[in-house]
Amino acid sequence: MNKTYKWGILGAARIAQKFAEGLKLLPNAERYAVASRSWERAKVFQENHGFVKAYGSYEEMLADPELDIVYIATTNNLHFEHTMMCLEAGKAVLCEKPFASDLSQAEQMVNKSREKNVFLMEALWSRFIPSMIQFKAQVESGAIQRPLLLQCNFGFISPFDPYNRIYDPALGGGSIPDIGIYPIFTAMYLFGKPEKIEVMSVAAPTGTDWTTSVLFKHKKKEISMLTSSFEMILDNEARVYGEGGYLKLHSMFHMPTRLTLRTNDGRETEIPVNLSGNGYNYEAAEVMDCLDKGLIESPDLPHAFSVDLMRVLDEVSRKAQKSF
Repeated sequence: MNKTYKWGILGAARIAQKFAEGLKLLPNAERYAVASRSWERAKVFQENHGFVKAYGSYEEMLADPELDIVYIATTNNLHFEHTMMCLEAGKAVLCEKPFASDLSQAEQMVNKSREKNVFLMEALWSRFIPSMIQFKAQVESGAIQRPLLLQCNFGFISPFDPYNRIYDPALGGGSIPDIGIYPIFTAMYLFGKPEKIEVMSVAAPTGTDWTTSVLFKHKKKEISMLTSSFEMILDNEARVYGEGGYLKLHSMFHMPTRLTLRTNDGRETEIPVNLSGNGYNYEAAEVMDCLDKGLIESPDLPHAFSVDLMRVLDEVSRKAQKSF
């Protein structure tokens, strides 16, 4: 790392607080600015998390010439608008998942990044967490011989409230964009884009998806069985079964966690994983490493992956609506 980067956070919601905690571990990350539509809220966030400046408008923060990188922490429906604002201002962007509301928006964001020659990455933090990286490495090493099946679930009980953002279609609510993205990402990370997609879904009263199960078939005939739900507590694990056994990312699989291998002879082995911090530090470190190298996208989470992921999420969402 060659430079200390001044980070700004756009939006002061709970996810922004977690990200700010992750930044504290990185010596080359300065907690520089936070912006909210409420100056009072930004000021409280600044004081609680050790930021240098607080702004009562996003535009004011983006006009700050000292600012290097913006983490976008607003609701799903605003990711496109706020990413485009930042890129137009020449600020590197780490945009919270999902990248956008649909494929068209994602493609426009990538085109703007390239037009402005400004860094852009989706904040899919799981991609950079050591336990997830080791999970894929073990699959590719042949630890379970030929991989055949991924089972991956993410579910918890969230009592229905039409005013909660996860149930509000205007705010990009629904289990698919909010938590279903993690099993879908995991499947694509391990096996690539699905060649066939089947979906069954149950609707919440507001019309967002409440519970959705997805079945993928991939290029090398691997199957992914994926479920997301706000109606029930699921095991929140990821398991890849192969001809020689299975690998398990323990709950919560999308976060820093344990990894075990169980072979067909019944032996179970803990796979060592070095972890530090709350996990958000890894994606922030990736952004700064890319900026050190003069890149506008991450080789490990390139624009093309986020666009492909958005394309799959769009199809899953369309098929979910049809199945209601």
